[in-house]
Amino acid sequence: MIVANLASKPRLNTRPVWVLTGAAILIGLVLTAVNIRLFLSSNQTLEEKIVRRDMLQIQRDALAEEFSVHAGVLKGVPWKNLGARINLVNEVLEEHRFSWSELLEQLAEVIPWQVRIVSVSPSLGDDGVSLSLEAVSKDREGFLDLLDRMVADPNFDDPRPSRETWPEGGQSSEYLFTMRVMYLPNGEVDR
Repeated sequence: MIVANLASKPRLNTRPVWVLTGAAILIGLVLTAVNIRLFLSSNQTLEEKIVRRDMLQIQRDALAEEFSVHAGVLKGVPWKNLGARINLVNEVLEEHRFSWSELLEQLAEVIPWQVRIVSVSPSLGDDGVSLSLEAVSKDREGFLDLLDRMVADPNFDDPRPSRETWPEGGQSSEYLFTMRVMYLPNGEVDR
């Protein structure tokens, strides 16, 4: 089927052209309004900018002077001795944290009935507390029993006899000994 065009003049559809032209004009007006607003808001006078710069310069000079005062104070701090002083304070704090009652309670659990402790001397170290014990026993069996119990207890590590004094003929029937042992308050042993 053939469709015939009966119009005397051909008709062109110009509606899309007019829509695009209107949109372009509207975008142009919006951008112009934004530019005018930015121009008016940022159009400060030169005097205002000079006053702002001078105010910032005064603030900078005041901060530089305050910095130099504080830097002078910091130069007076004995930085080299400060580390040693901090370590000394930490050692004192560690010694005060040491619990004598806990140590004596755990020693009482380990010491056999035939052994009597004469002296306990702790010294704090990086790996724990080193104890020097002086004790008296009726015989050598009490000493060996104490060694066995310390080896088995997780709160004590590496017991080592330092000195043993055997009873002589008629003077004394007591067996004297000195030993060193590592005391670990929490029972943490790296064996």
